[in-house]
Amino acid sequence: MQWTARQEFDRWAGLQQSWGAGLMAVSAALFLWLGYLLLVPFSVYDYHDEIACDAPLFPDRADSAYSTSTHKLCAAERDWPELLGVGFLAVPPAVAGAALFTGGSARKRASAHVFRILEMQESEERARKKARIEP
Repeated sequence: MQWTARQEFDRWAGLQQSWGAGLMAVSAALFLWLGYLLLVPFSVYDYHDEIACDAPLFPDRADSAYSTSTHKLCAAERDWPELLGVGFLAVPPAVAGAALFTGGSARKRASAHVFRILEMQESEERARKKARIEP
């Protein structure tokens, strides 16, 4: 009876951990995408020309496209509100995933602890019965 209950409890805890890990993976992917958008240079097409733009985090170079007349084109391509939106989208799955993973881990550890105590109690009970039988 206890073994089937423990298996079911552990199955649900494992499912909870899996969901947590999946949500944290989604969050990590969003953070990696945000890092790519912030750190990697890109290009913008203007009519027949291709304009090379620096990464949004490093626009302070003198020869940067952000310091010339093409500043508006580069800035419009990777807009700060859009970048912040990607960052804000990554936070809820990270928090929910960490909570689910931690909860699943705690459930597994609590289950193992409770069933170990039950096994020790049964073992002590068997030892007492055996001691009563043998004078």
